[in-house]
Amino acid sequence: MIIGNEIHKYRDAITAGISELVQIRSIMATPEPGKPFGAGVDRALQYMLSLAESLGFEVTNVDGYAGHAEYGQGKEIAAVLVHLDTVEEGEGWTFPAFGGVIENGKIIGRGASDNKGPAVVALYALKTLMDLGITGNRRLRLIFGTNEESGMKDLDYYFEREQLPAMAFAPDAGYPIFNVEMGSMNVVFSSEQESSSTKTQLTILSLKGGNMLTLIPETCTASLSLTQLTERQVANFHAAINIQANMSAAYDEDGGLVLTAGSEFLADSLTGSRNAIANMVAFLSGQGLTTNWDSLLHFLNSKIGAEKGGQSLGIACSDSFSGALVVYLRTISCDLHRAEALCNIRYPVSHDGAGILSAVDALAGKDGIHIELTRHLLPVYVPETHPVIVRLSRAYKKITGDEAVLLRMGAGTYARKMRNNGVAFGAGLAGGVDTHVHQADEFVFIDDMMQHAEICLQGMYELLID
Repeated sequence: MIIGNEIHKYRDAITAGISELVQIRSIMATPEPGKPFGAGVDRALQYMLSLAESLGFEVTNVDGYAGHAEYGQGKEIAAVLVHLDTVEEGEGWTFPAFGGVIENGKIIGRGASDNKGPAVVALYALKTLMDLGITGNRRLRLIFGTNEESGMKDLDYYFEREQLPAMAFAPDAGYPIFNVEMGSMNVVFSSEQESSSTKTQLTILSLKGGNMLTLIPETCTASLSLTQLTERQVANFHAAINIQANMSAAYDEDGGLVLTAGSEFLADSLTGSRNAIANMVAFLSGQGLTTNWDSLLHFLNSKIGAEKGGQSLGIACSDSFSGALVVYLRTISCDLHRAEALCNIRYPVSHDGAGILSAVDALAGKDGIHIELTRHLLPVYVPETHPVIVRLSRAYKKITGDEAVLLRMGAGTYARKMRNNGVAFGAGLAGGVDTHVHQADEFVFIDDMMQHAEICLQGMYELLID
């Protein structure tokens, strides 16, 4: 049975619900009693639970970490996993970041597409199933998470207290189906103030690049003191800057040189890559001048740099399910006392993350570099014969007429918490537009969200029935 088009009667309600939910600034903040991720995130959770209750569902709030609305009966549970938290607004908006503005067929605001829009859609899909009186031998649960963007501690807490679904999907990526999510580790390389016994020629006063909103650093800025250089060295240094088309320099009011590296790809440049941090590290390491952070800079440049496959770190590997390991520098920050750089390592599903980390730790230790694992998302691999893929593939073909191709990703969704019984399914349409996820002026087209709603409803139906 095809029921996807039944969702369209709720188009206006879905539009209003997304707009209202986007207006809640649900960014991780200081914990409060009963609000482990802050007041704003809790307001978003309360909004969705109240809306679900008003639509006739029994709801549960699990200590502010997560909540759910449920339909149907039976011992087994199938689930849809959504999240109500967002990344920070960032800069460059031309609309209010949490305005929920509806204009020209779009809803604009942080979270419109990631993941508040799909959350509201899933709730009204559940309501449509209730309207139609469709039941099976299992319960269908819509789980509202609150910490997806900052570590997924919400679902760790939730599943310690609630039953793990037998099948689930997270509408937090794109179509058709992502059955592979590579293992993902955030590793911080750090060094404390180095010995002053060696004379420093080039003093790095500060160095900052990248942020957690974007995958690839677009800019990296260094504040430098050239007071220990000879006139000739200063001239040579400026000449080296001038031949780099992806770099600019200017003096600040204190006489320090502010050097900025961009991420423009330059095939004929010695430091050319799309990663601004790699560009900056390569440049500072390549001038033949001693700095106050030589060990860390040399390590980052020689062992990571613009290299993508981890060869110099000694961790290159691949498999037929997820392809090759990927490494890239994501952020860097240093002052006169401490320097650190965050590197993301995405590894194939058949490999051991602990072994990879151990190899990196041993190599860094040889250069006196300390490492810290700040996040580790275990890989996901769900075989094509798994019931969740069979059912969602059937739903996708019924609505679109296309076969559901299985895809892989390096990023992470709540599927990682499903112990290989869940996948990412939607909400982005195949061949769809860039909705500026994690960027300024994030938005969603209402028409696109309703196309997703058809697939989502059909997918929920296929999970519910036998």
